[in-house]
Amino acid sequence: MRILFFVLLALSAQPVFAFGQTGHKMICDMAYQLSQPQTQAHIDTVVKASGLSSFAEGCVWPDTLRDDDSFKWSAPLHYINFARHNTTVSQADCAKLGCVLSAITDMQQRLAKDDNDWQALLFLAHFIADLHQPLHVSYADDLGGNKTQVTFFQQATNLHSVWDSRILAKLGYNNNPTAQQQLLQAIDSKLAYQWQQSTVLDWANESAVLTKDIYHHYQPNMLLSDNYVQQYQTSLETRVQQAAVRLALVLDKTFNYRP
Repeated sequence: MRILFFVLLALSAQPVFAFGQTGHKMICDMAYQLSQPQTQAHIDTVVKASGLSSFAEGCVWPDTLRDDDSFKWSAPLHYINFARHNTTVSQADCAKLGCVLSAITDMQQRLAKDDNDWQALLFLAHFIADLHQPLHVSYADDLGGNKTQVTFFQQATNLHSVWDSRILAKLGYNNNPTAQQQLLQAIDSKLAYQWQQSTVLDWANESAVLTKDIYHHYQPNMLLSDNYVQQYQTSLETRVQQAAVRLALVLDKTFNYRP
């Protein structure tokens, strides 16, 4: 049993680039519904050319490429690291190989040149979602929480995995269209407008604030359960809503179908 525990612990410590399949699918599906009809039609056409079944499914695609040598360049583009002693993130924190900030700009430029570039579309949507997962804006020495071991409802895992997928799962969003639709319908239009009046760097700093709070409350060998989920439920659900609202506007602007 002790051996099995450490095997599971080792597996859970592997680097994770995703917001989790559920998070990415939720954000892209919500953004799709929030975008203009012309944008939706254009997305449908582009995704069809990719051979993938839907925009939501396609938004998970960038995380399937980690073992593909031809896409190794995309590995550092899912996150940005900043120094623990800093309170904010800046463009200067972007690594030479790129980061999620530069990746979003690059994919927007690719789509400006060719609005049928399905890979750029799916990367763009994926990276905007990643930027809203707080531990994708985190610390290099901890691999964004991948090295911080915790126990989540009696399962050995790491902090990154908790925020990528496990909290959303505990909140009942996995394979639950009804819950996802309720979260979409709960978006306040005034708040949505405010969320859209911000920059990509602003989004990064929102995640940085939450990341610093997460680490402030972290204690070695933490046992995370209902109290932790309740503590951060609103924060995580808001990040999903913000990502969807902002992605919808980015797509409308990219394809010149502004509301």
